[in-house]
Amino acid sequence: MPSVNLRYLSLPSFSARTSVDSSSPVMDSTRAFPPLPPELVIHMFEIAACNYPQAAQAISCVSTWARKIALPHLFSTVVYRPKPAFSRGMSSGANDSPNARPLRPLTWGHLVRNLWIESSGISNPTNEGEMFRACTNVENLALMSQSLRALAPSIQVQNLARLKAAADGSTLSSDPFPCRLRSMTLITHTFRYDWHFLVGLRLQDGSELLHNITHLRILDMTISSFAPHNLLPNLTHLALPYLDLGNDFKHDTLRLPPGVLEHRALRMIVLTVAEKKWLTNPWYQISWYPRKTNISPKATFRLLVEWLRNKDDRLYVVLSPRIGDDPCKEWADAARGGPSLWEMAAQARADDSHGVDLPVSFPKGAQR
Repeated sequence: MPSVNLRYLSLPSFSARTSVDSSSPVMDSTRAFPPLPPELVIHMFEIAACNYPQAAQAISCVSTWARKIALPHLFSTVVYRPKPAFSRGMSSGANDSPNARPLRPLTWGHLVRNLWIESSGISNPTNEGEMFRACTNVENLALMSQSLRALAPSIQVQNLARLKAAADGSTLSSDPFPCRLRSMTLITHTFRYDWHFLVGLRLQDGSELLHNITHLRILDMTISSFAPHNLLPNLTHLALPYLDLGNDFKHDTLRLPPGVLEHRALRMIVLTVAEKKWLTNPWYQISWYPRKTNISPKATFRLLVEWLRNKDDRLYVVLSPRIGDDPCKEWADAARGGPSLWEMAAQARADDSHGVDLPVSFPKGAQR
């Protein structure tokens, strides 16, 4: 199929008989290729913008009316990695006061459905709070554990704004953050006190924030094995990094945070195994697990899956992240319409395809 430069693509002009209301976009009459019905071109743009992020970016450059089509898809998933909020002079011992770097007005915030927010260095609660309050319709949130503390004041500010608007007789256009939040991903390990600020916190619609969370994934548990499942009574899906929990296959014992298997609402517990760790550390594969002498990474992985399922049918195993992928890319791909971790786990069990891409022997250079 020949490529088309979207910058030079324009819709055919409407005929004199076509009725256009005042809210319809004005369309250019210049033509870069044979005329097509406007409805067809708009439909093509919507499909392209929905399925391909790069296409959405290109379509947004076509014209004002095309930008309106692309923006909901372009900003549906946002990865936000701000720089440290304090000046370099702060760390060098200078007497300069720290200056926060303010965000530009987030006019696109209401379009965000999936938000990955990751602070580097010294985090800036002010900027994080502004981001949270701007993204009022976020449904899927990935953040570092220290950013949990910025959630409570952000919600309180939203609630006060709603109360003030109601007192003035006005209404705000969308639900306050985070009434639509259902899924969370913790980028770093977490401790119990990180969640203290959110316990019992009610939203403007009367619900409790932690009671709304149904999906939770923790990416790193190397330092702390705490999981907040006991604070999430309606949690149905939980994903934990299996190797970080200290499972060494030496004993016929499964190490999980206390109370996970006793959580009544949980329907799926996905244990993720980093492919790089699995292949480059044969220590995980030796004959300790469980009373077998097979040291093939592929065969042992399938044995692990079978052993865990015999422990509890809700236990699933997925290779994640795969070699060459980082957790952020994996999260963003799923948010943009790719298979989610939960779907991959269910599909692997249905197809019995666990470890199908793993080699039968360790790669050269693996530690022994």
